[in-house]
Amino acid sequence: MGKFKLKRGMGEGGLSLVEVLAALVILGIVFIGFMSIFPQMNNINNRTETKLVTMNIAKQELAKLKGPPSRVNPDKRIQSSMSPYFFETYDLSDGNYKILVDCYNTESQTCSGTGETARKPKLYKIHIKVEKDGKLNSETFGYLELK
Repeated sequence: MGKFKLKRGMGEGGLSLVEVLAALVILGIVFIGFMSIFPQMNNINNRTETKLVTMNIAKQELAKLKGPPSRVNPDKRIQSSMSPYFFETYDLSDGNYKILVDCYNTESQTCSGTGETARKPKLYKIHIKVEKDGKLNSETFGYLELK
């Protein structure tokens, strides 16, 4: 019996070791690039989640303040200011979040249609700030009527 001899024509050769290594290096660079994105995405997701939670806390606190009985009472006051506008700051912190409420006095007089001066209800401008880990995450504004 005769020996079989394989003939290789042009372009029929396999991949050389250098080509395989070059392809692996390129794939490794692309893989490392993708892997560096995931921790950043996780960090952004955590910040977004904290922002959403604190926004909801601020809105819920504003709704609680508007309902009876008022949560703004002297034992929770931490600061008062007379200039340029009178305001008081109250600490209504709850759990992991620090909730600060600034109440600005907006009492004013208005004229009624009969030419008489009528007194409006006493309104306070409310500025609610929600902090987590010492960092301001969310805030909201509203008005509160106190009788």
